[in-house]
Amino acid sequence: MAEFKSAVNSPINNEQGFFEKLANGDFGLAKTYWIYGVLVGMVVNLLSNFISSIGGLVIFIIAYTTYEIPVLMGIWKAANKYKGPRFWAVLAKTAVVLGVIMLVAGLLAIIGSLA
Repeated sequence: MAEFKSAVNSPINNEQGFFEKLANGDFGLAKTYWIYGVLVGMVVNLLSNFISSIGGLVIFIIAYTTYEIPVLMGIWKAANKYKGPRFWAVLAKTAVVLGVIMLVAGLLAIIGSLA
């Protein structure tokens, strides 16, 4: 039984994965917002221009949405942890609210166009 307890409490089992750290806001507000939010979003937008089939675009959008959810969660949580000027945290949370609205509106538009 002692072996089982030591294996459960080992550092390997306590490590967080990338997406868990991202969703928890562990990378900090600036990095989460600008790199994982804005920069990756710009790259995704550019790459989406090269997809010619509807099926490929649907798969691409599902994959991006799966990525975008922890990003938005991470920005919000990083804003809660932010120790700098409150203005930046409020602005980041406003961007998250707008991001969620745009994400839902985009998904509804795609579903509507496929129906």
